[in-house]
Amino acid sequence: MKGLLLAILGAIVGWLLWGLFTKDFETDSLLLLIFGIFIGHSIGKKESSST
Repeated sequence: MKGLLLAILGAIVGWLLWGLFTKDFETDSLLLLIFGIFIGHSIGKKESSST
């Protein structure tokens, strides 16, 4: 769970830095990235518990 939260925090910090440099704070890509991280984490957790 700690890894998931750190990954989401890293995505948000990266989005903020990218937005500062490009002056474009579009949230669609950030939400898709966070959703993908969550889905990947849940799939990895299911596979690790089955082995």
